[in-house]
Amino acid sequence: MNAMGGISRRTLLQMGGLMGMGALATTALAACAPQKSADGAGALADTAGASVQDGPFAVPESMLQPEPITEFAETHDYDVVVVGAGLAGLSAVHTALEGGARVACVQNTAEMSTSGNMGGAIDLTTTSPAAVQACLSFLMEKSDYRSDRRLLNVWAQNSQEALAWWAEAAAAEGVESVPYESALHVHGYDVNLVANTYFHVKGSNNTAATAIKDGLAKQGAEFFFAMPAVQLRMEDGAVTGVICENESGEAVCFNASKGVILCTGDYSGNTPMREYLCPDLKGLNPSMESRDGSGLMMGIWAGAVMEPPCHAKMVHEGAKARVDVPFLNINQQGERFMCEGPMRTAYLNNFQRQLLADNGYENANAGRFFSILPGNWRQFAEEWIAEDPLAFSITGGAGDIQDSDLISAETIEDLVAAINAFKDEKKWDTPAIDAAAVKATVERYNELCAAGADDDFGKEARYLVPIDNGPYFAVARGGLSVPAILGGLIIDENGQCLNEDQQPIAGLFAAGNASGPFFGGVDYPLDVLGLSVGRAITTGYVTGAYVAAL
Repeated sequence: MNAMGGISRRTLLQMGGLMGMGALATTALAACAPQKSADGAGALADTAGASVQDGPFAVPESMLQPEPITEFAETHDYDVVVVGAGLAGLSAVHTALEGGARVACVQNTAEMSTSGNMGGAIDLTTTSPAAVQACLSFLMEKSDYRSDRRLLNVWAQNSQEALAWWAEAAAAEGVESVPYESALHVHGYDVNLVANTYFHVKGSNNTAATAIKDGLAKQGAEFFFAMPAVQLRMEDGAVTGVICENESGEAVCFNASKGVILCTGDYSGNTPMREYLCPDLKGLNPSMESRDGSGLMMGIWAGAVMEPPCHAKMVHEGAKARVDVPFLNINQQGERFMCEGPMRTAYLNNFQRQLLADNGYENANAGRFFSILPGNWRQFAEEWIAEDPLAFSITGGAGDIQDSDLISAETIEDLVAAINAFKDEKKWDTPAIDAAAVKATVERYNELCAAGADDDFGKEARYLVPIDNGPYFAVARGGLSVPAILGGLIIDENGQCLNEDQQPIAGLFAAGNASGPFFGGVDYPLDVLGLSVGRAITTGYVTGAYVAAL
């Protein structure tokens, strides 16, 4: 049975248990919620039943508050109702169940729905308190200081315990994880990270989640699939349950005497909502249509507020070989278009946005581009990664990518022909790249390298390596998908949703990507391994325990 960093969950419990369970707190962040009307309801509530105005800032119809549902085909009574059977939801079910609560979990899809292959944690047994705090400061910097540090601290102090439980619970049902260790050196401190990985398992975390669900069901949790939640039930300003719709279209009420925990994920699968709240993702495809933002809207209709945009975007590159090292990058017009400095996969969407716009957002492949590498590329890549592993990487390490994984040719002209053949094979439906344009771009780039100064984009001189010896290589970049948009309902460190006055809403909680502000800034930082999955499991774990204790 796996443990995190060589330590079991039982040992971690003996070290202090759920350290993030502090007193209720408020957050000073500005709210991005609808303004209250005279009767105390949100502005979106005032638009119920009204037509949607035209224009670029029109509120999508799916975000308008519906009329309250008051008649039910069925009613069920529980202590805790968890909405969403993903990573955060299962973790919340577990700790609520462990706390003695009678728990139901409702899920909008007919089966489990999770994403991610790795959940990360800080190894508290080998990382000093100062290093833990340095890691949090590093994440604050990566998030443009928009995170609530108290939420980061909940993850830091509880992630190892939460992921130890996840690994043990999955293993008990026959799905073993593989432990993975990594380290960061930030602010002069060494931060030791541990993770559960499921890359070796068909279905990845979804397989582990299904196994954990089966184990929780044996312990008494009740799961209701194909049961999408549509509204929260309110009494005197408190959330007392959740109203769902069964497969026959009938309303089913799940009462929750202690609280409802929204673990519904983000809104990346809701195109109107995504374009309204996060328009700079236009042209990129969501990974999961089931992440429809309904949980976020239910929370807002109940008085919760959403963290203010801009919401951090999680984007992933679909390339087999990711070579995040600063050689020459060209677009599909054969032109250099960027400064190829420290640039991880998470930030590629910012360089593709204009390419997508130039194509009218009609073809996501228009944003793809190519890295052009010289024959001795690996020598430089390994040196750069050794100097700054936070800035550069090659997926799996430099030794794991073979030259045969890359597009290659003996001349630049033949390399362009091979690139065009690659595009045709992948059915990108974009014009062929002109070999003469690429040749001119390479010649200009080599001139800049020889001069030791990048007059075109200002790249640091030590990364100016000429493309002047064959065989030449190309790496297809881009092909981005959007697994998540990381902007959720504002919570305190117990997971309780806050209203626009920064006061907790009785009976309403959120965890995972339905909550925040944990991430911030423009993009999701990939620099801490498995952060999103580890954070989802941890927040559900802590919040479920808190609700059960009420």
